[in-house]
Amino acid sequence: MIDFTDRHQVAKAIQFTNVNPDLTREGLIAHLEICARHGFDAAMIAPCWVSLAKKELAGTGVKVASTVNFPMANDTLEMKLAVVRLLAKEGADQFDFPPNPGLLLGGMDAAYAQELREVTRVAHEEGIVVKAMLEFGYITTPELKAKAARYADEAGIDWVKQSSGWGTGGCAATVEDVEILKSNINAPCRVKVSGKVNTREKMIALFEAGAELVGTSSGPSIVDRLEGSLAGY
Repeated sequence: MIDFTDRHQVAKAIQFTNVNPDLTREGLIAHLEICARHGFDAAMIAPCWVSLAKKELAGTGVKVASTVNFPMANDTLEMKLAVVRLLAKEGADQFDFPPNPGLLLGGMDAAYAQELREVTRVAHEEGIVVKAMLEFGYITTPELKAKAARYADEAGIDWVKQSSGWGTGGCAATVEDVEILKSNINAPCRVKVSGKVNTREKMIALFEAGAELVGTSSGPSIVDRLEGSLAGY
């Protein structure tokens, strides 16, 4: 558990996110400058900006994080693996991806588990940290949530998330979902949260339940003890 009275520790537990499709180059540069100024753990950005972000953040200590098959989740496994390799080539330090929820919902557990295993294998071969966005907006029962977390843990995933915070599959982070994730994984797998984490109070509650990292568009507001927009993610 971090010291929430320490602005630096709070910032280092935040991945400041802007994956909006209408983000311009100028907007990206401004986002990266905020990341560097606050000392966030990472800038979470779209794949098209990874190479530029890697150059702009050089020497700042801020990681470059991106996404694979976000937010739809239903590219083929081969497509996802190809993107992982391309992200590594572009310089990404880590990425978040949604395993296909339709596989788990349809009883295709073996295919769901295979996707997690293969994406994790290739990510680790490329030296990239991988986080699974389990999209609890689709996987809504406690039993399926627990099963998804266990499959991710068994695959060797580095982090599990309850959702991306985007679209139908995205959902607000809750203490209850963090507890499900935490009770169905084993170290070194850890819990990240995303979805309407827009105040320091919300972040504290989620970390007390077992989360250790948050992805949010309200990063500066959280560090400054303000309330970020609920329209954000």
